[in-house]
Amino acid sequence: MTEQVPTPEPYVGPRAFLRQDSGKYFGREREAHEVCDLWRSNQLTVLYGPSGAGKTSLINAGVLPLLDPSQNDVLPVGRVAHTSTTPSTALPEHNPHTYALLSSWSPGETPSMLAGLTLKRFFNRRPPRQDPYGDPVLRLAAIDQAEELFLEGRDRTPYHDWFVDQLADALGADLDLRVLISIRDDQVGAILRDHRLREVMTKGRFALGALEPSAATRAVVGPLTGTAYSFADAAAQRLVDDLSGGRSTEPESKAIEPLQLQVVCTALWRSLPQDVTHITTDHVVRYADVRRSLETYVDRTIAEVALEHFDGETSHLRDWLRDNFVADSRRIPVYRGETLTAGLPNEVVAALVTHHILTPRSDVTGDTAQWYELGHEGLARLIRADAGDVTVDRRTPQQLLCLAQHALRAGDFARARRNARLALDRTDSSRLRAETESFLGDVAFADARYATAIDHYQEAAGLFEVHGRKETVGRMLAAISRSRRALGETQQAINHLRSAIDRVPHDQGVRIELALTYWYRGHVNSARETLDGVLDGDPLSWPALRARAEILLHLGLQDEALRDFAQIMPIREPWAQAAHAYALAKKGKHHLAQREITAALATSPEQSPVLLYAALAAKEAGDSGICERLAGSAFTARNPLLPLPLAEVLNQLVEKEMKDPS
Repeated sequence: MTEQVPTPEPYVGPRAFLRQDSGKYFGREREAHEVCDLWRSNQLTVLYGPSGAGKTSLINAGVLPLLDPSQNDVLPVGRVAHTSTTPSTALPEHNPHTYALLSSWSPGETPSMLAGLTLKRFFNRRPPRQDPYGDPVLRLAAIDQAEELFLEGRDRTPYHDWFVDQLADALGADLDLRVLISIRDDQVGAILRDHRLREVMTKGRFALGALEPSAATRAVVGPLTGTAYSFADAAAQRLVDDLSGGRSTEPESKAIEPLQLQVVCTALWRSLPQDVTHITTDHVVRYADVRRSLETYVDRTIAEVALEHFDGETSHLRDWLRDNFVADSRRIPVYRGETLTAGLPNEVVAALVTHHILTPRSDVTGDTAQWYELGHEGLARLIRADAGDVTVDRRTPQQLLCLAQHALRAGDFARARRNARLALDRTDSSRLRAETESFLGDVAFADARYATAIDHYQEAAGLFEVHGRKETVGRMLAAISRSRRALGETQQAINHLRSAIDRVPHDQGVRIELALTYWYRGHVNSARETLDGVLDGDPLSWPALRARAEILLHLGLQDEALRDFAQIMPIREPWAQAAHAYALAKKGKHHLAQREITAALATSPEQSPVLLYAALAAKEAGDSGICERLAGSAFTARNPLLPLPLAEVLNQLVEKEMKDPS
């Protein structure tokens, strides 16, 4: 007797569809063709809709399968918030959004090389392709979940602006480049209103909503095509009617959330008896039970968020949702404060939006980012008072590390450390331990706990050494070096970098870090020579140009410094922006210098190098009072640690102003 081969699960559940799930993807045929046509016809196309509408699924399983590889150069779908095993401190100064996106688009490229690229340079380096007739093919690049650009706090604003500058520059330089941006509808205004993108954004807009009943029926029935299973027509209709909130067949029937459809269909499939192949209405009533399936999903989701943010106190989070977002079994909007929403941190709100429990509301005051409500009306009845706490933590080490990385991007160091340590406790994989130790080093460095960062990087280096990961060990040594540089231990840092170069002799990032360490130790000529060597191999390396410009400025070579600065315009990083302002002031361009200083101080008002360069620019302009005040603030701040040559300049400036305040 031949053993029956089990049928692969036809529904994906609450996760997004992947490219390989295209055979299960039904109900969005029209939307897929429209988005595909818009993407190929417009330099910039924006796909937007609420969280849970299925934007990621539409791109992966709907649009990408329609693209002929011989007629299109299609990059992997990219993200602007990326996780990497390379410690961020081992990389040269970079835009984290650009680096994340390029790492998604080109995962095999050397990390330090990607960190030194702009979007325009990335596409310039990508070999052009031609179709069988010799004509250039379109370059199609997608950026999914682009709301991550705007949800990571005010300290990331310079990086947001810099990223959009680069995107506009890349689109302006390559008329065959087509970019598809997928973004949540509460953040789409940041893209649609941006003047830098307006010229390339014409008709490339597509709003994705919920599924209409007919499309929902195809999404229910279609995945069983070609299998031994089938739906009775009445059974599929009953399931869709239950999902829409009633059994009316009138045109005004409510649309269906794709997430809910997948949750309920998955529950039905997993509950069916093994001998059932034709699904009837009775099976739908008995095994799907829309309300029970959705209640189970909501209970589990709330438990997951509570586990992450409230040590598993599910009842506390559930009560907060019911008390603030529900009135008379109806959902009500709640105002989002600067840091708290109805008394809870906004990180909790963000997690609930990600899990499709809450959604931004767009029709209260017109300011879509300021109000939230339950993701759909039915949730007001699904969040039960008597659900009980779910305390079992089944998160895998990989999931915990992913949550930790998300917490780090949000600036929640304590939560990042907690989840990473849980990942360490639960894994037997020495490679995952190495990656987690490296991540903990990044957390400690970001939290200015440099000695702790060194301990974690050293532990990671030892684990990677066992696995023969020579290049990774070299980057760990570079991360240790930068941590020692932050502590002022520059000679030890140089020693680590020499060991790193033995392992990765051609790594641009390690050589730039060596130059910066020379600069911090006061070896100005050695720093300049090292950067000259990097730029001989890559004349447009942004981090090398930025570092050399500052050194040339210190040497009094402001014309040469300005030439380097001109290669990296527009400058958005506050330290470099302030240094550029000082170079402009040295040339007597005080109005331009003041504009740059104002922008730098707006984003980094307590950073010592920004304050120092602002003081020096004020001195060039003859504003001794402002110079004295800013120099005093720079002297008090001492954060981050200044390179020795700049520290000497600051000391001389403070001493002079104290002796001669006039």
